[in-house]
Parts: sequence; structure tokens; C-alpha cells
Amino acid sequence: MLSLIEISRRRLQFGLIASIFALIAYLILMINGLGAGLNELAGSALLNMDADAIAYSENAGLSVIRSELSQAMVDAVGPATGARATAPLAYVAATYRLEGKQPDSVALLGYDPGTIAEPPVTAGRALTAADTRGALADKTFLDQTGLKIGVTVTVNQRLEQVQLTIVGEIDEGAFFFQPAVYILRPTLLDLKYGATDPASRPVASIVLVQGPERSGVLGEIEVVDKQTAFANIEGVSGQSATVRSLQVFGFLIGTMVIGVFFYVLTLQKEGQIGMLKAVGASNRYVMQQLLLQVGTIAVLGMLVAIPLAVLTERSLKSGSAVVPVSLSAELIAVTTVLLLVTSIVGALFSMRKVLAVDPIIALGRQQ
Repeated sequence: MLSLIEISRRRLQFGLIASIFALIAYLILMINGLGAGLNELAGSALLNMDADAIAYSENAGLSVIRSELSQAMVDAVGPATGARATAPLAYVAATYRLEGKQPDSVALLGYDPGTIAEPPVTAGRALTAADTRGALADKTFLDQTGLKIGVTVTVNQRLEQVQLTIVGEIDEGAFFFQPAVYILRPTLLDLKYGATDPASRPVASIVLVQGPERSGVLGEIEVVDKQTAFANIEGVSGQSATVRSLQVFGFLIGTMVIGVFFYVLTLQKEGQIGMLKAVGASNRYVMQQLLLQVGTIAVLGMLVAIPLAVLTERSLKSGSAVVPVSLSAELIAVTTVLLLVTSIVGALFSMRKVLAVDPIIALGRQQ
């Protein structure tokens, strides 16, 4: 193929183009990975919950922080939604402090053992009703802090304090940009509300719902699917809009750079294109060769960008200050396909010039 022969003979020129494409692809991969990582940090624990929908108090505006449910409201969720199963879940943000380090925050989630709110344990053991001072900590949290199963941690919430012993490890992610730690619901309520009369205080923040037949505003509760609940986590909508804007600009820049480079190359090869047409090459054949060159350059660029992005992700996650970057195989595949498509679109800017080349005029200019 003429296009591949030209690439092999002009390695430096096409190598520079491939390098620039690789840098753009690397930037876009890191932006996409950062967006995915921030989403995981915002509420992967919510998305991993064994539920199809989430029930809030009707006046909470789909905010877990503002949602407070009484026992009567929790009991009403099942009949109101026609669900197969429901389970109350309480939430509070608390702080902990490790020796020699600054205080940090953690998302405490209170559940009842044996319900759909109970997270699967990957190491250690599950909580029982007797574990009023037990906790299940997320794997990432344990890795980052160096804590192990069996260690006791002091947790503070306002003026209340409790000693929690880690008895099991889970892989549920984060909640509200904080590591998720599951404890028994009564323990959490005591920590959150202190000496408040148990009969008058809320018993849950939300209710997990499996198989609801009805959703929306149902009396004093509002039921939405998990994706809607995730989108309403404070800060997620603005964060997602920012990341999407960066992604769009990245793809546009990539398209324009490839388009400009190959348009300039087309101008430089006007005489060669004219000669090809003079010996019988069609416009279609010339465009095929151009697109093959673009595709080859894009593939070479991605072969450099993908390993570089993966290595960067690993190095960022291994540092003391972990950066939330997540590059899944699906994300890499989708980004690669989109970059290949945008590079082809960019090359189409040269189509008009190729079609306009007159072989006689082009050859005359070479004399």
C-alpha cells in the first residue's frame, strides 16, 4: 500500500505526528479516568448497594444528608412501592484520627444484619447483632491507612465518640467522597443523635428498595432509581459537567490537530496526488490511502498513550496522596474508538483538497 510505504520512508515526519496524537490521546484518557475516579469517589458505595431504588423523605430534595425517616415512614415504604424487599440505612459523616496524622473523614453507614443493606464481606467476618462496636471497612480505606482487621479506631461525630473495632473487610467503595465504613444502625443512631430520646429521633436516612412497582412521590416519601439517586449526590452534577466539558474539548482539539496536520501534508503532496490521478488513480483510491495513513498514525499513537496512561494511574494510586483515577478496560476501549473516529473525521477536512486536485495543473506546477 502506497500510504504505508510513505510512512516507512518518512518515519520522522509521521513519527512526530503520531507522538502529538499520543500526547492528546494520553490527555483525554487521563481526563476520562479522572472523571470515572471522581464518580467512584462520589458514590460508588451507593451504586454497589443491593437495591433497585432508594427512598428518601419527601421534603429532602433527594439528599441523603437532609433525609430523615421515622419508623412509620420506613414501615410505609414497602406497601407504598409494592417492593419485594426493603431495608433502612442510616448515614453520618464522622472523623477519625490515626497516630501522628491529621484527622480525616469517613462515611458511616448503619444497617441491620440479614437485610439487603448488608454488604458482602471479602475478608474477616460479618457483623452480628452483638457487634455494637464492630465495623466493616472498605478495602481501599484499609490499604490507604494501613489499618488491619482487629484494629480499634476512635471515631468522633460532634461531641459523641465511639471506639470501633474492624472485624471485616468489604469492597463497596466510597460515599460522599469519603471511604465507606458499615456499622450497626443502632450504634450509628446513638453516635449521630447522642442523648436524644430514641422514641422521637429518626431511625434512618434512606431505605433501600428491591423490585419496586411504583416510584416518585408516595405520601411522605420519594422513591427514585439508583442512577437518579447518584446524580443527586451533592457535587456530582457540577463535577460531571466539568469533566464532560474537558472531554469534549479534548476530542475537538484532537480532531483539529489531526485535520490540520493532514491538510498540510495534502498540500505538500499535491504534485504526487496529481501524478497518481494522471496514471489512472481515482479520487476514492487517493482518499482510501489518506484515511489508511490517518488510521495507522492513530493506532500507533494509541499504542503509546494507553500503556503510558495505565502506568500513570498505577503510580498515582501508589503514592501517599491517592489521586482518584480509574481506567477500566471498557473506558479505554470506548475512548480508543472515539479517538479513532475523531481522527478520521479530522482527516476528512482534506477530502475537498484531494477532490480539487487537477492532474494537469498539478503536474505543470512540478515543471
